[in-house]
Amino acid sequence: MHNFQRLHKSAVIVTYAAKIKDFIIPLFVSLFAGGTGSASVVTRWLFPAILIFLLVYSVLYWFFFRYHIEENELKIRHGIFVKKNRYIRRNRIQSLDITAGVFHRLFGVVKMKIETAGGGLEPEVDLAALSKQEAERLRRALGVEDVIADEKAEVRSEEKEFEYHVPFPNIVAAGLTSGKVGIIFSAAAAFLSQIEQFIPSDFYENSIGYLLATGTYFLVLLCLLIAIMTWLLAALFTVLQYGQFKVRKKENELIIERGILEKRQLTLQVDRITSIRYVTNPIRQLLGMWSIYVDSAGGGSKEENLSTILLPLAKKPEINALMKEVLPEAQFPESLEKLPRRAAPRYMFRTSVLPWIGAIPALLWLPNGWLYLVVPVFFTWFGWQRFKDSGVMLTGRHCVLQTRIFNLCCSVIPHTHIQSIASKQSYFQRKKGLYTLSADVLTTTGGRTFQVKDTDEREQNIFDWYEEEKRA
Repeated sequence: MHNFQRLHKSAVIVTYAAKIKDFIIPLFVSLFAGGTGSASVVTRWLFPAILIFLLVYSVLYWFFFRYHIEENELKIRHGIFVKKNRYIRRNRIQSLDITAGVFHRLFGVVKMKIETAGGGLEPEVDLAALSKQEAERLRRALGVEDVIADEKAEVRSEEKEFEYHVPFPNIVAAGLTSGKVGIIFSAAAAFLSQIEQFIPSDFYENSIGYLLATGTYFLVLLCLLIAIMTWLLAALFTVLQYGQFKVRKKENELIIERGILEKRQLTLQVDRITSIRYVTNPIRQLLGMWSIYVDSAGGGSKEENLSTILLPLAKKPEINALMKEVLPEAQFPESLEKLPRRAAPRYMFRTSVLPWIGAIPALLWLPNGWLYLVVPVFFTWFGWQRFKDSGVMLTGRHCVLQTRIFNLCCSVIPHTHIQSIASKQSYFQRKKGLYTLSADVLTTTGGRTFQVKDTDEREQNIFDWYEEEKRA
């Protein structure tokens, strides 16, 4: 037992802050319940009781959590009432994620997450607070490159470290063209709907009456101002999240550093990256800019749909220059084999069928209902764009599948990481000689499926390609 050690003492504060964040809704409810004059003694003390409980839990969690590295294995002992032992061998580790939030930086510590293959939504190990020296010691002790150091010592001595800094204007552009505006607006609306209870009714009624009396133009201007502020706030959040973005490649490691308020460093093994996705939305596509995401058997984050962002935003020349150094075999494809033209009606039908159904009651019962026809016509056109953007390509070592729902996504999948490949054909597809192709890869949650609908019959040669490459 004497070889095991505890986390940094600041883990108590860090864990306490994290638990308060997790319990934010119960805390708000308990605060409101205890604030009324007629509340019972139980409800009045509910809010401080939850805070005290979370503090006691954080102290006990730190006290009973211990770890130790021995013989290429990380050993964890934890649990307050139910004692648990967890052993993780070094060769099972897929990624190391080092972050430093606001509280971590106050105490000069970092947080380390250790991911293993198919570990699920949560990290295999979460070390809440470590000194920077201890985190570096663990990173070196658990690094996969140390396992094969003797085999590649000569090659490594000749390799040079590559480093790329994302220009700050690209980060700002990513924020201004991101989809976070709707999320922030919805969160603000939910917050305002809750604090409405605490606003005196006289003040509330007088304010609403004043706004209604100012006229339509003022209300339109106010809504426009709120929209602009929300847009700028979304851009600010993106800058804080992805500012000082840096990508480094060192031997077989891909090290991604980012963040202004919360520093984050993620280490991925290059040979364990299972897919590379080039993603753009309509606005970014007009600007000729794309983002790059990578999937691996560990390391994904929830805010990035359990993937890892490799490049927040850049134009193709910058993308090609970066990928040439870090993942040269998965560069942005120059061309694709487009879908057969007979697939176009199916894409337009799937995209616009509901708006066309909605147009029937609008035409029958709404005044000027014919104006609603703009909506189904737009979705019909968008279905045509989805058809034009979709395609398939097979290279020597990769399968490329490109499709669009709203965002355009071009997925480059290494053959060696394809878990399975399949095709299916519905009754209506059989009439047109079309198929739906799909490929599965291993990711943080266990797997991700990529598919392209309504490919040509000749795309069945993907199975021949898969078997040939597997034999090779």
